[in-house]
Amino acid sequence: MKNLTSLYSFAVVCLASLLLWSCGRADGEFTGSEYMPDMGHSIAYEANVNSYYYNNTWGSEEDYHQMAHPRKPVNGTVARGFLPSKYQKLGDFRTSDKETHAQLQEKVRNMMIKDSEIVNPIRPNSADELKDILNKGAGLYLVACQVCHGEKGDGNGVLYNDGKGKYEAKPANFTSDLFLNAPDGQFINAIMHGKGKMQSHVDKLSPDERWMVIHYIRSLQSKKTGVEYNPVVSVNTAPSSMEESVVESEGDEHSEVHDGQDGHE
Repeated sequence: MKNLTSLYSFAVVCLASLLLWSCGRADGEFTGSEYMPDMGHSIAYEANVNSYYYNNTWGSEEDYHQMAHPRKPVNGTVARGFLPSKYQKLGDFRTSDKETHAQLQEKVRNMMIKDSEIVNPIRPNSADELKDILNKGAGLYLVACQVCHGEKGDGNGVLYNDGKGKYEAKPANFTSDLFLNAPDGQFINAIMHGKGKMQSHVDKLSPDERWMVIHYIRSLQSKKTGVEYNPVVSVNTAPSSMEESVVESEGDEHSEVHDGQDGHE
């Protein structure tokens, strides 16, 4: 019995010593040890953060890195509710290694201008909806476009400033005849792929925001010509009034006004 008690006492001392050793404090180059380190150091993967802890034995540091590092989406993946344009990537239209970026830009630009299927998908159904869209478009235009193209869309932004600004070349004047009759493809191409010194604004404006800006640019054009902007019937023209357009669009689907919905010119 005495020997058994001594054996129990020895086992308790050994166990206590083991526990104390496993929880040793860090000292000098010794980093210390922890009991059940995964309780204090989560092995959960956090995107773009390498928080690997060597005492977690669920895999190597390389395994952890492979799980935590950014990955490319599966081919064909799109954001919920977003269908990318077939002109999204300039590289898809490259036919020669000798083709420069500027040449590729111009080729895709011409394709988008001629594409009659490119029309503004945001179609307001009432004056209130139009007002909301134009308000949002005005705010986006102020942030992303006005510095170059000016408050009135005439190309006289602060960077040009009647030739006294930083830019010697005047940005595009949206209220000129050249742009008054321009199709939506010409505007959306410039936003997506840039034009001249203007760089792509794909990373600055979401797909819907791009079209809201185009609505606002159209409204600036209408203001210049003295016609109220109303895209209920046609996104590229400005009927005399919102009320007139709503009535006509609800009428005979073969009417002259209705037949003009698909027009660009």
